Amino acid sequence: MADEVRDINGRLLLAGGNKIEPKHIRIFKIWGISEVNVAEKASPRDNPDLELDPELVEKVQESMSILCRHVDVEHPAIQEIVKLAVQFRCRNGLAEAESNLHITEPEMPHETQENSVIDELKQKKIVLPEIPAVVFELNEAIANPMSSAELIAQVVNKSPSLTALLLKIVNSSFYSFPSKIDKVSHAVTLIGTREISGLALGISILSIFKNIPKDIIDMYSFLKHSLACGIFSRVLAAHLNSNQTEQLFVSGLLHDIGRLILYIHFPRESHNIIIRSRNRSKLLYKEEMDYLACDHSDVGRQLLKEWKLPLILENCVYYHHNPSESPQTIPAAIVHLADIMVVSLGIGTSGEKFIPPLDTAAWESLEFPISSFEKVIGQATHQFKALEVILQV
Repeated sequence: MADEVRDINGRLLLAGGNKIEPKHIRIFKIWGISEVNVAEKASPRDNPDLELDPELVEKVQESMSILCRHVDVEHPAIQEIVKLAVQFRCRNGLAEAESNLHITEPEMPHETQENSVIDELKQKKIVLPEIPAVVFELNEAIANPMSSAELIAQVVNKSPSLTALLLKIVNSSFYSFPSKIDKVSHAVTLIGTREISGLALGISILSIFKNIPKDIIDMYSFLKHSLACGIFSRVLAAHLNSNQTEQLFVSGLLHDIGRLILYIHFPRESHNIIIRSRNRSKLLYKEEMDYLACDHSDVGRQLLKEWKLPLILENCVYYHHNPSESPQTIPAAIVHLADIMVVSLGIGTSGEKFIPPLDTAAWESLEFPISSFEKVIGQATHQFKALEVILQV
C-alpha cells in the first residue's frame, strides 16, 4: 500500500506499507472501496472522458436535456450530477432514445372520483396489504439497542423465504466471505445487526408486492430503482457521519411504495397519469396530484401509518420530494438527493422519467460537498451491482 485506506467514516482499514491480502479485498468490497493506491509506479490514468464515443456522449446529453426540463441546470449540484450521469449512462448502455421519452398513446377520459384516494384509504374502502408479522418483530428488534445476533436470527428464521434470501445475499460476491455462511446468526455477527435488520425489513415489505402484473408496472425495474435509492441513501448518510444509515437504507427502499398501492388499486388511473405525464412533459407526482388530489407520497405515508413503522421512515417517504418541509429535514433530504441521483443515472424506474427538482433549501441544510458526488456514485453503484442478487430471487 502506498497510502492508508479508510472507509467513508474515516475508520482505518489498512495502513500504508502493508501488503494487500485476499481478506483486505473482502473488507474493501464491504465498505465500498473501489480503488486504492499501491506503492509500485503505475501509468497515469487516462482522462475518462476521452474513452467515451463523442457521438454517444452527444446522444446521451440530448436525452439528459429532456430529462432535466424540471430542474435548474445552472445549480452546481445538478450540473455535477448530470455530468456524472452522462458518463455513467454512456459506460453502462443506458443511452435512451429521445422517442422513448414520450408516449403518443391517447389519454383516456378523466373520470372524477367521489372521494380522494386518501379518503378511501382512511375510510377502509381499500384494503391495504397486511404487513408480515415478522416485520413487526424486526421493527421491535431494530429499535432495541440490546438486540443480539441470536435474537435477530430467531426473528428472521420465522420466515423461511426471508432466511433463504438473506443467506443468499451474505454468500454473494458483495461480501466474498472465504467459506459458506449457513446460519443467520453467523451472518448477523459478521455483517452487523443493523444492516441485516434493515435488509430484512425492506425485503419483507417489498415482497408483499412481488406479484403485480407486468402490464401495470415492471416490478424488476421498480425494484432496481428502489434498491438503488436505498443504497444511495445509506452511502450519502455514511458520508455525512449519520448514525441512521440503515434506517435511511429502508427509507430509500420504500420511498415510492405509495405508487405500488396506486398501481394495484387504481391501475386505469395510474396508466392514464403516466401517459399524461409523458405527453405533457410533466412530473409524474405533479400529475398524480392533479388527477387524484394526492400523490404517491401521501399514499405511502398512510400505508406506513397503518403499519405503525418508525416515524423517520414515514417522514422520509412523505417528504422525499420536498424535504425542507419535513420536521426531520436531513434524513428526508438524503433520500431526496438519492432519488435525484438514481433517476439521473437511469437505474430502474418507478414510473417517473423526468429528474425531480432539487429542494435548494434542503440541499443547503445538508452541507454536502459536491466534490464527493463522484465517490458516492462509485461506491453506491459498486454496492448495487453486488446486491442485485436481491432482485433475482
